[in-house]
Amino acid sequence: MNIWMDIFDLLLPPLYFSLIMMHAVYIRNKYSHKKPYYKYYVPAVFCKLVGGITLCLVYTFYYSTGGDATNYFQGAETYVNAIFDLNFSMVYEMVNFFTYKIHETGYYEMGYGNVYFGNHDYYALFTVVLCVPFCLLTFKSFIASTMLLAYASFYGLWKLYQVFVDHFPTLSKEFAIAIFFIPSVFFWGSGMLKDTFTLSALGFYTYAIYKFMIRKQRKFKYLLALILGAMLLVLIKPYIFFAAAPGSLIWIYFYRIANIRDPILKMLALPVILLIMGLLITFVLSYFGQFLGDYSLDNVLTKAVRTQQDMATNTDYGTNNYDIGEFDASISGILSKAPAAINMALFRPYIWNARNPVMMLSGLENLFMLGFTIYILIKVKFVRLIRSLLSHPLLIFSFLFSLFFAFSVGLTTANYGALVRLKIPCIPFYLCALFIIVRLNRSSFKQRLF
Repeated sequence: MNIWMDIFDLLLPPLYFSLIMMHAVYIRNKYSHKKPYYKYYVPAVFCKLVGGITLCLVYTFYYSTGGDATNYFQGAETYVNAIFDLNFSMVYEMVNFFTYKIHETGYYEMGYGNVYFGNHDYYALFTVVLCVPFCLLTFKSFIASTMLLAYASFYGLWKLYQVFVDHFPTLSKEFAIAIFFIPSVFFWGSGMLKDTFTLSALGFYTYAIYKFMIRKQRKFKYLLALILGAMLLVLIKPYIFFAAAPGSLIWIYFYRIANIRDPILKMLALPVILLIMGLLITFVLSYFGQFLGDYSLDNVLTKAVRTQQDMATNTDYGTNNYDIGEFDASISGILSKAPAAINMALFRPYIWNARNPVMMLSGLENLFMLGFTIYILIKVKFVRLIRSLLSHPLLIFSFLFSLFFAFSVGLTTANYGALVRLKIPCIPFYLCALFIIVRLNRSSFKQRLF
């Protein structure tokens, strides 16, 4: 057994699995009589736990040397050892992680273990800190910690699901498939990885935007969820937040536009809003550039070019690399690669690009999404499709976020192995958007898809 697994990984997981599933059944029984869509709560939790457990096993036995998940766990285990040893100076450095003092003091050499976060990579170090409570509550069990994290992060996805169901109750089954039952989403989004935290944070962010800004339920809990969701995204993966921000602002102001009775003012409002939104995002990117590193306004275009060039010349990526062609670090150069980058993130790797079981699974999902997209394009006329995309604010948000996110990931990711994991935030939104389009154009479809 590898160094990140011990006897507790044999004893504790069955207990935690039973307790979590019992709680899931309790939640379902409590709400299902008023909200029928809660019938998906238990199977969704089950998939989440299976995804987390499977990821632990894959990183232990398939990737025998470990990877990000095991590195984050070992870093959290190091801090837990310090807590058990009452080493409060190290605990302080854990909380005050922006100081990077751990590089200088070398507590990882004092028998506590290893801390993985790269060279001044506070994104990774912050993820390690977030993993500490789960490691602490499970007595440093890798699998049990992952299960607890998977269930805690599930709450953000459930809130995201509720947003979509609240708008389209008849699509509860389709939305459940898109958000909970896509294998790559519950596999990569359930382990001790950045993706688990950011996917859940994105769910809370979307839910809080809907409740606080659109439904105007000015409750502190919604404001807190909005702030925490946005902060988690910025502190772990800033590009996810800046992919979601434009669509969410349009989502908010679309409702404001709908209340304008004067058609001329309504027509003039959208470009003004887009201009203000662009200026606001530019200001935020510039002001917080020192915290965003490679994702700051000054560096993001250069990063995209550097990643593409590195992929083309570095043999470390092996046979899983892809090439969308050369481009320069200008807005026109970046935008010229938008179609290729979006196609890359949404529909690739294709089945014939698969080199291992994980990639094969992603290839099957991509085949489904590509086929579903083509099916809709055939069944719905172009004019009706555009009208549908502009007819509902949630659809606009979902479509804009999924395309913008796919563009950024497809452009800056070097190989398929990284792509299948990094793209999971856009999959639920894109599939939900497709299901909504089918619902809005149900006359073009003879029967329900599912």
